[in-house]
Amino acid sequence: MLQDGTGSPLLFLHGAGGGGRWLDFQALLAKDFTVYSPSHPGHGGSPAAEWIEHISDLAFHYLDLLDALGLARAHLVGASLGGWIAAEIATMASHRLASLVLIDPVGIRMDGWIYPFLFAMDIPEIVTTVFHNPMAALALAPPDQSAETLALQYRQGTAIARVAWNPHLYDPLLRRRLGRVTAPTLVCWGAHDKLAPLAPCGETWAREVPGARLRVFADSGHVPHLEEPDAVAAAVREFCQLHGGLA
Repeated sequence: MLQDGTGSPLLFLHGAGGGGRWLDFQALLAKDFTVYSPSHPGHGGSPAAEWIEHISDLAFHYLDLLDALGLARAHLVGASLGGWIAAEIATMASHRLASLVLIDPVGIRMDGWIYPFLFAMDIPEIVTTVFHNPMAALALAPPDQSAETLALQYRQGTAIARVAWNPHLYDPLLRRRLGRVTAPTLVCWGAHDKLAPLAPCGETWAREVPGARLRVFADSGHVPHLEEPDAVAAAVREFCQLHGGLA
């Protein structure tokens, strides 16, 4: 787990490829919060966990982490896969969250939309699907093509497949449970998201989570926190500070 900053605790859950990386987005948040940025099991050099068989296992894993850190409550920010995990946590234990920020999450079944099958794509196709500005993908590029790096990538792909292969990128039970979320929620979305488009995906999340606010970022695809880190960090900072009570 990477950690930096001072202030109220903020747990950041990364998307695919973001494990073990401290990027501009986390650095910006660390100016105002104590940011905890763990790697999901099987990601970013973290060992695989064979007991993880469902996305809810990852949610319980991070509730256990909050306990281990001695954090009764924290701000929770999740992006893509991490947003899916964050939403699962919020349906289980909103009382542990001072606020919830979901950045282009996957995780719920959409009316009229099927997520592109990422597991069948090559790297260039994944980049054009996920990023509006392909140059932003360099932040997640592997350092080399060594056997160790390839093994890490394989372990990460396997870890994602354990929870997201079938059904592909969603939990059939999650959408109807979103009404249980009581934490103040901000939904951030890239206007050019091709993996989970604003309509219907972002609009559905904003509608299904009670009281959620929707912010759209005009120059981003699926990962606005990577493509517009300053703007997204500012929106997150403003929202979390507005809901800063951690007593």
